[in-house]
Amino acid sequence: MNLVKRSWLIVLMTLFVGVGTGVAQSRIKLAQGRRPIEAKATFVIEVAREKIESPRNVNAPDGMSVWMRFADHPASGRVFIDGKAIGRFDESMGFTSNPLDISYGRHTITVTFSAPAVLYDLYVDVRGGVAREILEDQEPDVKLAPDLSKRITDLERKVQDLETEIAGLKKKRNH
Repeated sequence: MNLVKRSWLIVLMTLFVGVGTGVAQSRIKLAQGRRPIEAKATFVIEVAREKIESPRNVNAPDGMSVWMRFADHPASGRVFIDGKAIGRFDESMGFTSNPLDISYGRHTITVTFSAPAVLYDLYVDVRGGVAREILEDQEPDVKLAPDLSKRITDLERKVQDLETEIAGLKKKRNH
């Protein structure tokens, strides 16, 4: 009798392990730590096929989910994938999307906020595919506040005037 019980236990354990490893999932962390965001943040990911591809994932992965947490205070905003809104969050400390149908290839994830927020972490889970972040080679455009731009322009003009004055004084000294 003990042999029959042990056999069933081994069969069940093997079944659970097989089911658990049969569904492949790729998770990438796009943001970590405390990342302050004024209005929006954009991330680009590439979804590729798995090395050992399942027959059901020939045309597309099983799905994708996005989840994130905010630090310090609740945030409100929306989440977009390839320009299409997939969800919103209102005075929330986090966001979790429903599973989304996606295709292989590049996808742009955009998070917009109604007020400045601090993003603590952002994960993307892809079932039936492999996801990786695409980091652009160029630096992002930094837009300065109008008052700050004016101040920088004024200081640059002063530096140029001082350099001209120094060059004039050196000329007088050498003659």
